[in-house]
Amino acid sequence: WLYSKFMNYFMTAAIVFTVWQANAQPVVPRYVEGGIQLGVEGLMILELMAHFFSTRSGERREFLKNPYNIIDFIAVLPMAVRIPFGIATPTKDENAVVHYLLYCFVPVVRQLKLIRKFQKLQLLLHVLATTMDALKLLLFLVCLIVLVFGCAFYVLEPETMDSLSTSIYLCTVTVTTVGTCDMNPVSPVGKMMAGALCLTSVLFMAMPLSVLGNAMSQTWADRHRIVLITQTRRKLKNLGYTAEHMPKLFSKFDKDGNGELEMDEFCDLVAKMRIGMKPSEASELFLAFDENGDGGITEMEFMKALFPLDYRRIYRRASGVSWGA
Repeated sequence: WLYSKFMNYFMTAAIVFTVWQANAQPVVPRYVEGGIQLGVEGLMILELMAHFFSTRSGERREFLKNPYNIIDFIAVLPMAVRIPFGIATPTKDENAVVHYLLYCFVPVVRQLKLIRKFQKLQLLLHVLATTMDALKLLLFLVCLIVLVFGCAFYVLEPETMDSLSTSIYLCTVTVTTVGTCDMNPVSPVGKMMAGALCLTSVLFMAMPLSVLGNAMSQTWADRHRIVLITQTRRKLKNLGYTAEHMPKLFSKFDKDGNGELEMDEFCDLVAKMRIGMKPSEASELFLAFDENGDGGITEMEFMKALFPLDYRRIYRRASGVSWGA
């Protein structure tokens, strides 16, 4: 815990130092900065090796596929650039490519390393997944509005809009309410169209924000269940368990054969699978699956919560029923 806390602040300080060093007047000499950066990347290599060798041999293939570990590996690659070009970070005049790589790429990838510390980030991904259909429709409508008004401005404002792309740019900054465009319609018709575009954009830009806000509120209220189920699914995947394994495991631990797993049976299942979950977490996961609160979870409830994408495919195949074309 202390190491994790230390690494959060240490990585943040390394990011700030790198950005600060990119000023016209560096904070410290470039060769000193290079030595510090090599030390930081050396520590990250030790951290990555510690994670790798502490992983059981059967799980190391999944370790290499883990996005967090891929980011950790990418974060140490700049060391391979620093050493051949000398410890001192080159200036733009000396080597622009290496300069931009070490001052632009490095802070970004180090910031990405901190994603591991923000487990609640998956809530945002859940929100985007649940609202994607609505957002795609609204984005299509906004693009249509920009294109229609852009073409109209291009035709009606030939003196101001020298190209169609310029006209579309004007409509884009108007619709998004950024207001950084230095062009304005000059004709009465153009001004009326600009007013209509402003009113229309207010209506359409409010809808995506309300959709996302409502979805985020609902997700946040259910955040503990979502995070717990997501972490469990990831642990099962890392251990090689797939959706096809779940029905057999469910039947094996349904000791009384009533088609449901009670609390003790479910906790026994979690313990035997060795997914690294505490008994208290297993109890919370059981309550998350038991949506109707009857004290038991059926195989279909279990599958629907853990593997929603495979749920329909498996039970359609098992029942022989065709759902849709």
